[in-house]
Amino acid sequence: MEDMQHLGWGRLCLRDKPTPYPGERWGLDNGAYMCWRKGMPFDGDLFLRRLDKAYAMGMPYMAVVPDIVAAGIDSLIFSQAWRKRLPSDWPWFLAVQDGMEISDVEPILGSYTGLFLGGTNRFKSDAALWCDLSHRHGKLFHYGRCGTWFKFRHARDMGADSLDSAGMVYEQWKWERFKRWYLQGAEQMELTLPVVGL
Repeated sequence: MEDMQHLGWGRLCLRDKPTPYPGERWGLDNGAYMCWRKGMPFDGDLFLRRLDKAYAMGMPYMAVVPDIVAAGIDSLIFSQAWRKRLPSDWPWFLAVQDGMEISDVEPILGSYTGLFLGGTNRFKSDAALWCDLSHRHGKLFHYGRCGTWFKFRHARDMGADSLDSAGMVYEQWKWERFKRWYLQGAEQMELTLPVVGL
């Protein structure tokens, strides 16, 4: 925790009630990716219960609207329906997924604080287009699942505002490696690091 505070990093919370340290730029993930990895449908009731707990903790840096992994327009329609149900005073990010086009997202971008890059590795190769769209409209851009050196450099070089990776929280050497990447030239970025299980 002391390491994170010193570096100015925050956590993207996936479970239960967030417990941000003073001044932490924390985020609320919706848990859709975890459900998808387990072959389960998105649990909207669980998300709403988590949201109630999180709302009591104050304003996060970001919160991700529920989505459907790699489901294109179906995910966009799903997210738009959820957006109408969510507190209007929070910084909601729309997760963009495989199959979405700039022309699908641009007309509704005003309802969001930023874009969250979801999707497959192939989809992430077009990350710069989504980052550019966000910044042209004065929005933030978050690069999700950014756990390799290639992705880290990709996010840094395009000017992503934040990124996340769960990989380094499981083993100390991965934590140290990620810290090294950060210190080797990405000090200007805000890094939102998920700590699974908080």
